[in-house]
Amino acid sequence: MTTLVSAHEPARSLTYRAAVLAFGVLAYAMGLVAFVALIAAMLALLPFTGGPIGQLSLGSALALDLVLLVAFALQHSVMARPAFKARWTRIVPVAAERSTYLLGTAFTLLPLLLLWQPMPTVVWSVQLPVLRGLLLGLALTGWAYLLVASFAIDHFELFGLRQVYRAFRNHPQARTPFRERWMYRFDRHPIMTGILIGVWATPTMTLDRLLFAAGTTAYVWVGVFFEERSLRRELGRAYEEYCERVRSVVPPFPGRRAR
Repeated sequence: MTTLVSAHEPARSLTYRAAVLAFGVLAYAMGLVAFVALIAAMLALLPFTGGPIGQLSLGSALALDLVLLVAFALQHSVMARPAFKARWTRIVPVAAERSTYLLGTAFTLLPLLLLWQPMPTVVWSVQLPVLRGLLLGLALTGWAYLLVASFAIDHFELFGLRQVYRAFRNHPQARTPFRERWMYRFDRHPIMTGILIGVWATPTMTLDRLLFAAGTTAYVWVGVFFEERSLRRELGRAYEEYCERVRSVVPPFPGRRAR
């Protein structure tokens, strides 16, 4: 994970810098709400749907759910690409780039949770209380693993707060050095690992939940491919050596190396 560097941004007024800071805090809060809502829905603490819209057929419900999934995946992928960031930061301050990404995530994830259409066909259902508890515990462990992984790199930079705070203090943005900490010593993509555990570990898998889990898995697989390609280009041999030493739970594309 890297941060765009802009060592020669012009000096800004206190009002401008305070506005950027306030925007970053707001984006973090909205992203946090969306993230907590997703976890609560996956753990069945909140309903994973806003309910049926009218009397949608199975095909219509499937189509709407796919549109919601694709919208989230496109936002999350396109806005993360270096080429998009380079163009986007001609419009928004460099310090607010990550916050804008997080806000975009909230604006696609929250509608997904609110408009998601149920398809109640049961794919599997574990009834034994002990096994149900184990699956829920595994899911909770996955989400906790993801959260800890965000702190293993830099939680506040990952979610844009450090950048807007540095801008408020009128400090130049800095590039985060590549580090191996905690679970990154044995898992190249622990955040993605946590997501996969969280969406698949459920005692009751319905058809719409299976669609969400499968779509999320596809997004994670493609996202890891592009992320590794970017990291190899940016970090070169250091990241190549890291990949040789540390495995990834998410398998790479067969027969291809991201360069």
